Amino acid sequence: MGSQGHRLLASHDVNFGNAQTCIDLNSVLGDGTCGQFYADSPFTIPAGTTLPVPFHLPYSGNGGGPTVIPQGTTLANDLQLVGLRRYSSPNCDPLTGTGCPQDGTPVFSSIFAEDTIANSNYNSLQVSLEKRFSHGLQAELAYTFSKSFDQASSFEGELNPLDPHGTYSLSQFDARHRLVLSYVWQLPIPKYSGFAGKVLSDWDVSGIYTYQSGFPIRITSSADNELMYSAFFEYPGEPDQIAPFRRTDPQATGGYWFDPNSFTENASDDSEPPCSAGAVFNCYDPSLFGRIGNARRTICCGPPVNNIDFAVHKVLPVGEGKRFEFRAEFYNLFNHSQFNSPDGSSTDGSDFGRILRAKQPRLIQMALKFYF
Repeated sequence: MGSQGHRLLASHDVNFGNAQTCIDLNSVLGDGTCGQFYADSPFTIPAGTTLPVPFHLPYSGNGGGPTVIPQGTTLANDLQLVGLRRYSSPNCDPLTGTGCPQDGTPVFSSIFAEDTIANSNYNSLQVSLEKRFSHGLQAELAYTFSKSFDQASSFEGELNPLDPHGTYSLSQFDARHRLVLSYVWQLPIPKYSGFAGKVLSDWDVSGIYTYQSGFPIRITSSADNELMYSAFFEYPGEPDQIAPFRRTDPQATGGYWFDPNSFTENASDDSEPPCSAGAVFNCYDPSLFGRIGNARRTICCGPPVNNIDFAVHKVLPVGEGKRFEFRAEFYNLFNHSQFNSPDGSSTDGSDFGRILRAKQPRLIQMALKFYF
């Protein structure tokens, strides 16, 4: 079967920072003038400055949107910017200072919208096999092979504001394989009379076995290397993927589910030395500023589910219309380690790629009821 979803709810910023303006400021005033999280900061280029590069304004005095001041222009007045967003200060003319807030505080920061602008695509093969109750046994086996893609897996997903389709990737709830076996079995114990019959008869067992492929891992960056300073539920930024995604054994690697060195966040600190061959995190590459990284929004896959739940049930009649009922339930019967998805944020330091939480271990509960 297959289905498509259109006009799904997702988040996006209609007033994100202009990365090119930040880069131009560094070219004019020197490296380090502008960087991550500076989209709401004020900047001034002094009168008499000759622009060494074409200078991209995030807004213009008449509200007509970004404009470009040609390279080689000598400024007649101070160029004043109050924030780097298109609507940072709608009445501000950066070339004259007219209408600009005197305290340097932008009128608007991020303006987030929840719009029906996302799409999804789901295809699956579903197979089931059922044994109806006979000879004391009932069972059902169900298997699904599926693949789900979308631009946002919930309204919290933030789309790339420059290229909304760029976030199209595996859904965060995509489960490639899912196999479920459930059964109830009345144990074939010979019928006895008297006290032995009350103790030995009417036992049954039941259980559910579940295997499911792991959910895709959400890969993200909150370092603001894209220079948009745009965070609602999450940032639109991604790290760069520089090597194939490689799974590792968390028991042998200190809890790491995948190799974090397959990704780089090396535009995160301009106080660090320039990048050299083989350097990943401990360097600075200004060429990575102002762009969303090339890593996919989600990468397959996190830890799978491999679980058995089991129950034992017994009915003990004690008279007409009266009975005891005993039940023992074992969740995660064999106490398999059931891990949650690893940390997928490349700005979480040593936690990136590491499994931080696990699901419940084996749980046992028993109940005795008396019906009368």
